[in-house]
Amino acid sequence: MSLEIRLQHAIADRRLASYQPGEVLPAVNQILLQTYVLLGFSPPRERDLGILIAKLAADLQESYPSLTLQEVALCFELGAKGEYGDFMGLNLRTVTRWLKSYQTSDLRYQAVVERERAKAQAALPPVSEAYKEECERAFLRRIFEQYRAGYPIERLYPARVYLSLQARGIIRNTPEEKRAAMHQAAGYRPAGTMKIDEETRQAMVRQQAMAICLKRFFDDLIEKQPNGLLPDAA
Repeated sequence: MSLEIRLQHAIADRRLASYQPGEVLPAVNQILLQTYVLLGFSPPRERDLGILIAKLAADLQESYPSLTLQEVALCFELGAKGEYGDFMGLNLRTVTRWLKSYQTSDLRYQAVVERERAKAQAALPPVSEAYKEECERAFLRRIFEQYRAGYPIERLYPARVYLSLQARGIIRNTPEEKRAAMHQAAGYRPAGTMKIDEETRQAMVRQQAMAICLKRFFDDLIEKQPNGLLPDAA
């Protein structure tokens, strides 16, 4: 399992703030013993270990209430691997530095952001087809108004707009009109010295032809009704 996935699971666990003071002691004991094993250190005497466990458990709930026990275990594992710099022995100063480094790390920040984004998406109802259609029609109305206001057609996503209007039966060019537009755009080449293959150029010619048809359509609408709305999209 990758570190990112492990971190997502760890963040989703129960927060330290939700535990009663005595509840975290066994888990802290297990985390510390595991860390000693990872480091190849012998655990201290039982009395000294008990003092460290009690102090660490209290500090965790007081200073790191938003973390989870799984996060603490992962933090200690990363610390034992040297992710947070060199250290001399496993003591309270060392683990405090590990915890501060982990809590403010980009790794954890990105994981928290991703989790919140996923939760927000899950909370939203699925978007209906009717809503998508209304959004598309609002987009088409906005493009038409921008063209009427003087925006150049090439800056208004002409190929995308043309295909959308055609799919909705709002623009209906005959095959002859489309062939005429293709003929008009046949010699199109992009500005500058960029070299393109013929297949790419032909795709650009088709886009130019759609822009020509769209411009004619918009111009006809404006000529007939200077203040009119886009048909069937009002």
